[in-house]
Amino acid sequence: MLHGKQDLDKDPVAEQSSLVDQVPIIDIADLCVDSAAPAARVAVDQIAGACSSWGFFQVTNHGISEALISRVWQQTRAFFALPIEARLEVLRSRENPWGFYHNELTKNQRDKKQVFDFTRAGKDPIYGMSNRWPKDQTAFRETMEEYFEACTKLSLQLLEAFCIGLDLPAKFMHADFASNHTGFLRLNYYPVHDPIEGAAEDYQPVADLGVHHHTDAGALTVLIQDEVGGLQVHRDGYWYDIPPVAGAIVINTGDMMQVWSNDVYHAPVHRVLAMENCDRYSLPFFFNPAADACVSPLPTVINDANPVHYRPIEWASFRGKRTDGDYADYGTEVQISQFRL
Repeated sequence: MLHGKQDLDKDPVAEQSSLVDQVPIIDIADLCVDSAAPAARVAVDQIAGACSSWGFFQVTNHGISEALISRVWQQTRAFFALPIEARLEVLRSRENPWGFYHNELTKNQRDKKQVFDFTRAGKDPIYGMSNRWPKDQTAFRETMEEYFEACTKLSLQLLEAFCIGLDLPAKFMHADFASNHTGFLRLNYYPVHDPIEGAAEDYQPVADLGVHHHTDAGALTVLIQDEVGGLQVHRDGYWYDIPPVAGAIVINTGDMMQVWSNDVYHAPVHRVLAMENCDRYSLPFFFNPAADACVSPLPTVINDANPVHYRPIEWASFRGKRTDGDYADYGTEVQISQFRL
């Protein structure tokens, strides 16, 4: 995808010699206790500032235990170490996006990665499909479902901070998320050697990045990454590394939050480099609104000087079109720019 006349992926990587050049690291211990308490205001203001500038930040004292995260990493590596035949038994399709996939596209270009996606139990309200779990992997499923719930709790706490930062009550947006969100968890595996290069005619022959540059579709993303690194965010003509920080979780805003905030917060363009020396793993949890949510700018960000920037977006339709674009080349991937007034 081109940004103006320039290919973003050709922009240089910035030298990050000072804290000013780095994505903020924010202690959210007080936020996790009570987002509306005065003690949490420091974290709320830091989060609002990060959402307005970088669109990315990292959080510490986030409430997800080291023991759980350790088990998640163990089960993630074990899943991708299964024979390919076992993973292909839960291969996703256009109709059912849940399960394993190794031919994903971003901006109509193949990524050098493998993934496993799952959502809440039962039939999801957008596709009408259920999760597909590998056989005889009970510990894998139980661990991932436990981590999914932990990410949901953290995301709701962060959502409250986002709302307070926009001069809204903390729970203003809970109705679109608390019990009916359409979030999902993704397990990413970035191998050094492209496992499907030249494997079949219907695969794109070149996968030159782990994930090509993009923005996330939903409200916010909660990401743990291993020690290898490779995640980068684009800002002011440069790519900036988001280095792994022990004990920290990476957060970024998504397209729907940019629309809700009427561009006060922005969904950052980011990418993942292709692995050249060692394999990499990461786990993003995409916190998405309810299937019937209609997303438009919130009341506190609209005034005579700053009118509405977007037409309303029906989330289920937007999400469905984005998923189609990930699965195969079905034309130009849907973007919020198409809804801009």
